[in-house]
Amino acid sequence: MPRNPLLQTVISLMNFRVHNKWIGVQDSLKRKLITEDDFKWRLPTREKEGSCEILKYVGGVDLSFSKDDSSIACGTLVVLDLTTHKVVYEDSSIVRLHIPYLPGFLAFREAPVLLELLDKMKNNAHCFYPQVNVDNFPPLLPPSLPTYFSFYKW
Repeated sequence: MPRNPLLQTVISLMNFRVHNKWIGVQDSLKRKLITEDDFKWRLPTREKEGSCEILKYVGGVDLSFSKDDSSIACGTLVVLDLTTHKVVYEDSSIVRLHIPYLPGFLAFREAPVLLELLDKMKNNAHCFYPQVNVDNFPPLLPPSLPTYFSFYKW
């Protein structure tokens, strides 16, 4: 934090405005959140069942941080074929994050990196694009990254 009191006040005010904006975004997303399953696929089984699409590709995303510099992170996307239990796609990206960690606002720090990996795969019309994505975040509390991810167009 700068030593200049005026600059400290300006930075605090900017942080307050950003914080309030993020609360507004999260509140808006929470109102749109669907908590019941509406999937058009089923899990793979040995028996043939109906005409429902089989869930075949599941993606997983996460971010790991440098021990030396918490602004440097590696985002990774891995896709698993549920019918063979084999990894069919992997991609990673090392990035510098410019948004600090704020409890309850993880999505604003991490989601852009993870969504960029998914967008890259989608834009290349990759045949293993996941039908569903799994992450290691609590489902609704805090209502940040999982809620943010649930609005991503799979």
